[in-house]
Amino acid sequence: MKKNKVRVGIIGASLDGTWGGLVHIPALLSLPEYEITAVSTTRKESANKTAQHFGIPHAFTDPYELASHPDVDLVTITVKVPEHSKLVQIALDAGKSVYCEFPLGRTLDETVDLIQKAEEKGVRHFVGLQSRANPAIRYLKDLIADQHIGKILAVHCNYALPLFPSRSKQVNQSRTYLLNKLNGANHLTITAGHLLDGLTYLFGSFSEISSILETQSNRIQVVETGEFVHADAPDHVVINGKFENGAIMSTQIRNTHVGNLTIEINGTEGDLVLQSNENFMFQIDSFTVKGTKNNKFEELPVPPSYFVQPTELKSGPAYNVAGLYRMIYHDLQENTHLAPNFHTALSVHKLINVIQKAADTGKSQKVYGG
Repeated sequence: MKKNKVRVGIIGASLDGTWGGLVHIPALLSLPEYEITAVSTTRKESANKTAQHFGIPHAFTDPYELASHPDVDLVTITVKVPEHSKLVQIALDAGKSVYCEFPLGRTLDETVDLIQKAEEKGVRHFVGLQSRANPAIRYLKDLIADQHIGKILAVHCNYALPLFPSRSKQVNQSRTYLLNKLNGANHLTITAGHLLDGLTYLFGSFSEISSILETQSNRIQVVETGEFVHADAPDHVVINGKFENGAIMSTQIRNTHVGNLTIEINGTEGDLVLQSNENFMFQIDSFTVKGTKNNKFEELPVPPSYFVQPTELKSGPAYNVAGLYRMIYHDLQENTHLAPNFHTALSVHKLINVIQKAADTGKSQKVYGG
């Protein structure tokens, strides 16, 4: 691996609205410590178009060709969740470091299998739980650790998303896979998954969880064709729990017409609030931190030291991803463990399984281990 630049190959980076093209390429282009050397898509035309547009040397349709190419140090996987397991294994077989978006696998078993294979290969592995690079969340973590509001007693998350709203019950053809629970990409695994990782990052592990999972809109119309498809993935997620430190947590995630994302934290000496500025998604949004200071409730500006992103990169989907790549670069160069990895993903997948069991049984479940 080059000392000065990490050379990245992105699997799934077309220019037609994919996460790789919209987010990962802009994030990496803003970071001088990285170089995008290869892209891969399912069609040669789209791969060539992306490569030519950004001046990327290599374009492939075969992901193994990308992963095994000598000009690639880190393989980034940004495709739909059902393809993650196969593509991560391709990167591992090539002996390359790998970054995979979250969820890592469709199921807990897939995730465990990928960790075992990554450990056997002895390569560095990372997962896209990018809220850990959010400056406001990192600052909030330190406020909590420094007992800015004393001992934490309660945490409440109000999470309303204007996605698949009940008034339209429509979805684009390319996103119908989100409606099938077996694909492992829905409000429980993605929306709640990212949030759960953020909550455990801030407050530590859960000791107990109860939940309600519902599919309130189970007949969705496809925008392009007008046909109706059946949905069985949860679109309303309620999670209540207790952290090991004794704090009580309540969260409600649902589809709405107007978005809202607020986390309220109550302590023995005051309160903190994390308020989204975009009201879209936890892992993407920028936040304003408010709390008690000098007996007043006011905004607590995030100190400059918490910003690891390039100053020229503005808030948006690429912002936290760029911050995460900065953490990954440090890990690769200094052999540290700052960035979330497959083990981090496994902890979230285990929580998701506990939440599903709590919903299926209607009983609170104990949480054992990370």
